[in-house]
Amino acid sequence: MNSVQPLEERLNGTDEEREYYALNKRVYATFARFYDLVTFPIGKLRREVVVVAGVDARSRVLDVATGTGAQARAFAEQGAEVVGIDLSDAMLRIARRKNRFPHLTFRPADATALPFEDASFDVTCVSFALHEMPRSIRERTIKEMARVTTPGGTVVIIDYAPPRDGFENAVARLVKLYERDHYEDFIRSDLRAILRRVGIEVRGERRSLRGAARIMTGSRFGATF
Repeated sequence: MNSVQPLEERLNGTDEEREYYALNKRVYATFARFYDLVTFPIGKLRREVVVVAGVDARSRVLDVATGTGAQARAFAEQGAEVVGIDLSDAMLRIARRKNRFPHLTFRPADATALPFEDASFDVTCVSFALHEMPRSIRERTIKEMARVTTPGGTVVIIDYAPPRDGFENAVARLVKLYERDHYEDFIRSDLRAILRRVGIEVRGERRSLRGAARIMTGSRFGATF
């Protein structure tokens, strides 16, 4: 199976999907070199995710939309076997350069068509990527994550939380400046219901980054794909 569908094939989707893939390719080719600087404030969250996910040296982990690999490296520090995937070659070049773990690999792949067998990973994770995606791509990504997670395994989603107070509303306004198209739809979506439809039962949710982010964990109990 090819790891990434050619861009011209991915552009056969809806107008919204074509725009997403084209923008992803164009923006991250330039933005990759600044990505770690921009995301520095969420650095402490990476280890929190490792603890919440229950990752240890026995785990096999998939980090979806890995970017420059910060979350994948946090998993690998526990001795886990980790694969990080991303659409952006520019991001993956930086991730590979930063990698010092023999049990961590990075490869190009589309999250809507993961190049792995069913039930391949004990833990699958996606961090601050779903809010950027059109609804159709977001839901296919979650379905694929469920498919490659072992029965009883863990799915972890880290992303922006619906705002409740002044600080969280300020964060939301900031995010809307550059994510106006899909952020609002993501915030309003019933993430628990989406997970349940693909066989993931949510077992925990916690706020982090002063409430602006949430970490949601679920267990795969089974699904029809």
